Amino acid sequence: MQDVFKPARIQGVTLKNKIVALPVFTGYALPDARVGPLMLEHYRNLAKSGASVVTIPNVAIAENGRTSERCLLLDEDKHIQQVKRLIEVIRENNAVACVQLNHAGRYAVTNKPLLPSALDVVEATKSISALKNFMESFPFVKRFGLTAHVAKMTAGWTNQMTEDDIYDTINAFGDAAVRAVKAGADMIELHGASGYLITQFLSARTNRRRPPWGGLADDRMLFPLKVIDHIKTRLPENIPIGFRLLLDEIAVNGISTSESIKFAQKLEQKGVAYLSATIGTYQSIFKPEIAKQLTRPGYLTELTKELKRHVNIPVVISGRVVSPKLAEKILKNKEADFIGLGRPLLADINWIKKAKDGGQIIGCKSCNTCFQSVVLGESVVCERWPEVLRDRIHLETRFTSRHGYRTLVVLSSRADLEVTRQHMLHRIPIHTDIQDRLLFIKTGEDKSFFEAAKKFITWAEKYNKTHLRRDKTERFFIDNVQNPVDLVMEHLEDNFGIVAIVHDETSEWKKNLVLKAPPDIVVSRSGTHPNLNKVLIPCDLSPFTLMQIRAALHAFHGRSDVDFSFVHVTDSTGTAIERWQKIIKNFEMDPSTSLKVIKPGKELNVAETLLGEVRKGDYGSLILGRRGGLARVRRRIFGSVSERLLDQLPERSFALVG
Repeated sequence: MQDVFKPARIQGVTLKNKIVALPVFTGYALPDARVGPLMLEHYRNLAKSGASVVTIPNVAIAENGRTSERCLLLDEDKHIQQVKRLIEVIRENNAVACVQLNHAGRYAVTNKPLLPSALDVVEATKSISALKNFMESFPFVKRFGLTAHVAKMTAGWTNQMTEDDIYDTINAFGDAAVRAVKAGADMIELHGASGYLITQFLSARTNRRRPPWGGLADDRMLFPLKVIDHIKTRLPENIPIGFRLLLDEIAVNGISTSESIKFAQKLEQKGVAYLSATIGTYQSIFKPEIAKQLTRPGYLTELTKELKRHVNIPVVISGRVVSPKLAEKILKNKEADFIGLGRPLLADINWIKKAKDGGQIIGCKSCNTCFQSVVLGESVVCERWPEVLRDRIHLETRFTSRHGYRTLVVLSSRADLEVTRQHMLHRIPIHTDIQDRLLFIKTGEDKSFFEAAKKFITWAEKYNKTHLRRDKTERFFIDNVQNPVDLVMEHLEDNFGIVAIVHDETSEWKKNLVLKAPPDIVVSRSGTHPNLNKVLIPCDLSPFTLMQIRAALHAFHGRSDVDFSFVHVTDSTGTAIERWQKIIKNFEMDPSTSLKVIKPGKELNVAETLLGEVRKGDYGSLILGRRGGLARVRRRIFGSVSERLLDQLPERSFALVG
């Protein structure tokens, strides 16, 4: 393994070895294009893996170019800080940070995708037919929703880009590249593969325009070449620009290898620093005969060797480089200059360390679980991972899909302000991922409320600054509110996952809000009990308990003074402790974390048993389940247990998790 671990250079950037972490899309971004803890952890681990370059994939240059609701954006300056957070963890761990820029074109998550050419009915039918193998690669139960999604997507393939659209997109690539460099990127990569917009311009299948943007192969190359020209005028000369190159579309009238090599030569002439090779698109790689070929170790070696015969810039190979021995052979035979690892690093993050020091590598199974998960709008998981890790990723996806990092705080009195002040001192998370909106509403005759609210904001700003918490709080002041519940429901539609109110026995609208809040919204009701950080979590040990605990850890994130107690009320202990141990593994909690199992007395029901436990332990906060959906909520106010606790413990603070 001597050659693989030799230092190398790409233009002016020195690399510690010849291994590149390829851009594998994970879907770990938050739905509003921010970076969450899961994404930070993933890229920190990739940088620690030993790869010389870590590529951040599919960063969209425009809102209408996102491949998923869970990908990063660089269409505005406000997103620079998010990408910077990833780049910092990559560089802190001795790896070069590369940002891959992309526009998904017709595969974008938007109602009006941009296409080089609109598809007529005949071509749309062919496209759906070509995606048949893709859809059949999914489990049967998942195909119904996927089929509807594909049908809806292809129905929107009627929006041919205008001349203005084309130049706006070229400028957007340049703007995004500038933002990536401002975020600290060492290199930029353009995504010219997988069937996305650049590929759509290059392929005769999807580009039926007349010159200058369509026609013969040279004409179809104009768009990506203009993108590169524009980016190079915007960036410092020391920033290498790489290109993810589709060597063969493997489709009738698609991009051929000869066309791709000719295009690669033009890229070299334009000053592109390296080529990262791949083949196929979603419409071709799932054909049975092609899928079989793609399971062969090193299936790209013949093509990359041919590419290297025609260009003099570094070539990065991908395509099931399954072993260190194969990697060394590829370099020795001059079939590539760099080894690209995508799925192999997903399956075994220690691949590089084992290659260097020895050890049994956990190989990729080519099962496509990773791919299927992100296509279905979930976050990436790997069948090679332990079950507990896969469960943890699924849970985090569910939590973030419900916008658990966005909280709407509703304040309507000076008493609300004081209670909220106390809660900020004790339980507001001190991390950078939350986004709050303070909604100050005046429902009565208290003319001094808004003035008191402004003083509260001044205090809160000072508090956040003292505790090194970036203040990203929005503020709304609304006077003379006649229907507070409708107003709050309107604000909740702005992608909030939590609504926080302060308990008030005299406020009928707050009681109604608890009833009307959508079932996937966490309702937080703050009380005045002093033991805020002494928290009781009643658990029924169903999968629903996972969301309760996840919400609790979020609410008290970063606080070492919180005392969590977990209780399960049941007539039969059965396998309760065994089920509990499996649950806490999802959160990497101390295995000794105990669950108190209580049998209700002969004349005591579950609610009365829990009331006794709360009073006996003097708990100040409870995190309860809010199950059964809105219809059941209206019938039974979250069921008799929660109803009873809410009614009998007005001074306690509650989080009701749906």
